[in-house]
Amino acid sequence: MSSNRYTSKGFFFQVFLGCALVWLTGCTGDNDKVVQARVSERVVAFRTKKMEECRVALISDANKHVDSLMLQDARDQLGDSLLNRRPGKPFKPAPIAPIDSLTVKPVFESGGGR
Repeated sequence: MSSNRYTSKGFFFQVFLGCALVWLTGCTGDNDKVVQARVSERVVAFRTKKMEECRVALISDANKHVDSLMLQDARDQLGDSLLNRRPGKPFKPAPIAPIDSLTVKPVFESGGGR
């Protein structure tokens, strides 16, 4: 017979019996509550993630619409401005009154033959 205790049939039976006992006693707890809690955590995380993605997509879409509306409004106001109209004639200035009412005389008299 061999003197090694790991090769005997009794050792393998004891290991098998120990593993079976651990397996049977370790799984007697109620796993449904733990599984349900984990599932609800993952559902909440998934919903939070999807809500954030939807919010970002909604804000992006709204920004595009608002930008296009503002651009169209600016174009419409530009078309309504004075761009297509001629300005009115300015008012005629009032006539300037003469500064001096004296008659103009020549500086040198033309008559003397010098």
